[in-house]
Parts: sequence; structure tokens; C-alpha cells
Amino acid sequence: MSLIAKKTIFYIDSRKRIEGTDSNFLYQVDFSREDYDSVVILQANIPKSYYLIESGHNTFTLTEGIIAVTIAVPAGNYTRSSLRGTIEALLTQNSPNGWAYSVSVPASTDAETGKYTFSVSGNGGIQPSFTFTTYLFEQLGFNENSVNNFVSDSLVSSNVIKLQIEDALFIHSDICTNGKDNILQEIYATDTQDYGNIVFVNPNIEAYSKTISSKHNNVYRFYISDENDVELDMNGLNVVFTLMAYKKESLYRGLRQYLKLKLLEN
Repeated sequence: MSLIAKKTIFYIDSRKRIEGTDSNFLYQVDFSREDYDSVVILQANIPKSYYLIESGHNTFTLTEGIIAVTIAVPAGNYTRSSLRGTIEALLTQNSPNGWAYSVSVPASTDAETGKYTFSVSGNGGIQPSFTFTTYLFEQLGFNENSVNNFVSDSLVSSNVIKLQIEDALFIHSDICTNGKDNILQEIYATDTQDYGNIVFVNPNIEAYSKTISSKHNNVYRFYISDENDVELDMNGLNVVFTLMAYKKESLYRGLRQYLKLKLLEN
């Protein structure tokens, strides 16, 4: 027995948006004449074209004594080696006191920790610090909203550095309500290579369905974020997904409740 009484399927292509960007856009979804109560993504194709480090979310603070400067890391994807070299150069180049910095990883003969070790010289015993807010802390192995002080001219990452480009994506929309949030669908992308396509096929329509927030609009906003609700930049590539709006079959729900009660009686 089907759980769907009636439905309409929409093919959403961010390139055909009314306005916005490929990761945050308005789109016409006209089902206002139908008495639908549920909405669900059936499948999606999202390019893994966003970067490990994105513009606008690419800074932390270096403090030397009483002087603080912002370190801005160029947007892009990095390996452990390329990020290490970039951070080392930026710290030295932007040091307000002309101190020299180096960034190292465990030697091939040592235990691998997945962390960076930051060192400073020419500082006359004054210990610098790194301050992270909501940017770059994962990539460099520190905690969010933390101040990290060098000790004896050295600082080791608090955590293993994270170079996996956002492994959890969330499609948000004002077309639905999900209790405390507006997440239409979560998608995990750990198996997708950089610059590949993240493919999602819904394994359970009923389980992933959301309640429609309004039945009287025909234009809705969709945006894609990471787990911290930071919008992702698709860098010019479009997002495509199949959206189904439908009305649940009341008979199906009633029968299911009836069967549950019968099982409890037995």
C-alpha cells in the first residue's frame, strides 16, 4: 500500500534559479493549488567544487606581545604539505616583529600524530599565540573559539588536522520545517573525491520526508551549508536535485496505527 495519495515532482537546477548563487538561491516550486503536507528530496547531484579553505572563512589571529595581526590563508584546496608551507610563509611574512616561524610534521621515523608543530625564533623569549574563532581551527588542528599560546617557542596542534573537505552537507529550505531547523536533507560526502560529484539517492522516502512549512507560496529559498551552517561556495558549478511534494495517504497511516495496536495487544 502506498503512503502517497498524490504528488508532484520538481527538478531543481540552481542554474535556473530566480536569483542568488548556486549554493543559495530562490526557485519557483508551484504547488499552491494542491493540498500537500510533505516534501522530500529523492536524489541529488552536488559538485564537490567547494574548497577546504573558502574566502571569507580563511583567517585567524597571530599575537606577538601586544600586537595582533590577521593571517589570511588563500582560498583553495591543500595537502598537508602545501598547507604547512603556506602557513609557515604567511606567519613569517606577516610577523609584526620580524620573527621567523616554521611548521613541521613528525619525521618518517617517528610516530605519526596527524598534528602540526609550530616553532618561532628571533622572539627574545616572548611567546606568541594563535586565536581562532569559527574559521580554520579544524584545518590547523585547534579548537573553535580558542587562544593557543606557544610554550618554550613551540606549539603543537591540539587535535589532528582536518584536510577532508566538508564531509557533511546540509540542504536547507524555507519550504519545510523540521522542528528546530529548516534542514531539508543531510548528505555525507566522505567517499567523494575533490572536484567529483556527490550523489545522493534517498533510501527511505517516509523517513526523510519533512513537513511543508507553507502551502501558499510558489517561490522558496534553498541553500547548502556545512555542519556549522556556513554556506558553501560551489565556485560556479550548479546543484541539481529532484524534489517531491506530496500528500500522505491517511488510510495508510490509519492502517499502520491499527496494526501497531494489534501487535501490542498480542
